Amino acid sequence: MSNSTVGQLAAKDQLFCPLQAVTKFPYKFVRGPDSDRVSKAYFAEGKFRARGWTVFYIYTLLPCATKPLLVVPAVEVEDLLFEINSRLKLQLGFPHPTSEPGFLLNFLIEGSPRPRYLGRLTTENDSETMESKIPGSNFKQDGEEELDPRSFPAFRVKMEAAVQAGKNRSKASKEKKKRERIIIKGSWCAQLKRARCYLGIRPRWSPLPDPHSIPNLSWEEEQKAMEEEEIARASRVRKIDVTKPVPNPFHENVIFISIDVESYERDRKAVTEIGVSTLDTNDLTDIPPGEGGVAWMKKIRSRHFRVRETSHLVNSDFITGCADRFEKDFGTSEWISIGEAPQVVASCFKPPYSDPDLVDRFPENPFDQTDHASHSNGALLSDLKNEDDTASKRNIILVGHDIKADIDYLRGIGYDVSGAPGLLEAIDTADIFRALKHEHQPRNLGNILVDLGLVGWNLHNAGNDAAYTLQAVIGTCLKSRQSRQEMARERDARMEDVAEEARQQVKQDGQEWSEADNNDEDDGGQPVQLIKQDPALNPRNGDSKVNRAERLARENLAAKKQKEDEEAAKVASGDIDAWGTKNETTEWADQGVVVSSNIEGTKLDNATTAAVEDERHSTSASRAAPGDRGSVDSGFGLDGMQEHGVNETSHAGVIPATASFSLQKPTVDKTIDESVPVSTRLLDRLAMLDAMDDDEEGGVPL
Repeated sequence: MSNSTVGQLAAKDQLFCPLQAVTKFPYKFVRGPDSDRVSKAYFAEGKFRARGWTVFYIYTLLPCATKPLLVVPAVEVEDLLFEINSRLKLQLGFPHPTSEPGFLLNFLIEGSPRPRYLGRLTTENDSETMESKIPGSNFKQDGEEELDPRSFPAFRVKMEAAVQAGKNRSKASKEKKKRERIIIKGSWCAQLKRARCYLGIRPRWSPLPDPHSIPNLSWEEEQKAMEEEEIARASRVRKIDVTKPVPNPFHENVIFISIDVESYERDRKAVTEIGVSTLDTNDLTDIPPGEGGVAWMKKIRSRHFRVRETSHLVNSDFITGCADRFEKDFGTSEWISIGEAPQVVASCFKPPYSDPDLVDRFPENPFDQTDHASHSNGALLSDLKNEDDTASKRNIILVGHDIKADIDYLRGIGYDVSGAPGLLEAIDTADIFRALKHEHQPRNLGNILVDLGLVGWNLHNAGNDAAYTLQAVIGTCLKSRQSRQEMARERDARMEDVAEEARQQVKQDGQEWSEADNNDEDDGGQPVQLIKQDPALNPRNGDSKVNRAERLARENLAAKKQKEDEEAAKVASGDIDAWGTKNETTEWADQGVVVSSNIEGTKLDNATTAAVEDERHSTSASRAAPGDRGSVDSGFGLDGMQEHGVNETSHAGVIPATASFSLQKPTVDKTIDESVPVSTRLLDRLAMLDAMDDDEEGGVPL
């Protein structure tokens, strides 16, 4: 373009690269030692500018831009890369569009701004000198076509990518993350604004004219026009009088349907409850919201479905389950099978949209398993009956708190809510509340309710949560929108709090160091000797504490196994019975009885002889057939004492030789009255019981 004049438009099909990105090519897009080779050969020490470049300029229309973007023809960059590859034996090329979308630019969109010619960049003519000659943004040559404002949003995205391509890698990465955060936060704010429009709290309007589309404006005039546009937009948002019906129509005439799904904490696939709440904007016509939206909240209709197959699963470890506490103000729980769940949920997204006067409810008794598909106006038949009734179908807004998790749960049981007829979008209360408060971290549902002045009873019940989520939508949308000045004051207050906390921390650190180092005449004292390591803690020591514990555990297990084998052999030979007692004959006397088979030398008076005899007979029967008492325990059972009114501290008798046996660990009262003659052997057996129990509950800790 040797005959081009300043401001002349480039051809529509011409490709460009940002000048700043090209100057940083070897440092940002070439890896390893080749980066230094390319830089020294073609970029460093003025070599890049000495090559000569044709420079164009373009106004980016970005709000933060302070000057136009300089670009060079892509064909000149391609010539440079070809020369580098030939001379240095490399294979360099344009960065891939997915990783660096702003390096190679086209301007093919009809009505979009295009670069304009500026001049030649040489050793004598630097970029700063060239920038001073750029005409204003309203410059226009005769015969140029009008720009189309509809192309501006896509154009700005392209310009933002071009600006990022010219920044250093670390700075560009930070800017990219910042831009991503802004986009995410912007989506939350847009979601809140749309929710307000659906509820008639905020009006819908056509976009105001873009100041950039006004011809022949200077840069200062454009900035002023943008400020005026912002003021005009803000003036459209009127404060709502909650004692009167909302002044705007309910956009799209929608039905809000809130869902919440609860599952078992140990198995997320085991769905236990499904909550569905509905708010029809038709029911809100001519009704004032009331303080905090309380009048609208009364129009919410809720359903709570419990699944029979998983009703025995109750959460208690991470959250407190309350599936049986669906609030009476919302309704009563309904029982369904897991096989019915997809159709039941689908019916709530179709006419009659859970209208209590039109839909047949499922049983309130978990044992009632009536076939509800046969009901004339039941929830399942209504799906089929209204499938083609397009006149009664409405636009639906799906609502949830962390809605993605609930959508995944529904897909897990076989229902994809994204295919619900009339579904416009999903609104997440966690997102719109962050937009209201300008917070980054999400709050839980209970915290949101408290902030809105609402009380949530028995949260983590699916029916309650679905209803409270809709209440949170109403409360969040009605909450007064703070002015930008108020938000700025809150930010300043938070910054002051953080600064004060930092000052206090620095002050405290200074005081601690002053106390720690308060004696300038101190020489440091005596040397501090290193503490010698305990040999038992040395992992290289073959008999360390850990190894010793492992060895003792193995020895204990081996000894226990040997003892069990010996006792089994004695039982097989008949030396002892299964209770570990010798088979000796009981000796009777006129004044008492010596029970030598179990408790040697323990006397029974005449009054209890009959009771002992009865116990012996019952014990023999229990040995043969334990019955309801369970199989024989290897320890000494004391249940029989309680049955006959005899215990260890009783002076009227003595513990029977054997007692009834149970699989449960015996309860032993070790506070023995010294006035009662108890044999040494009894004490030995009690000690043996303790030893055996200790072994069974884990053995030696490793």
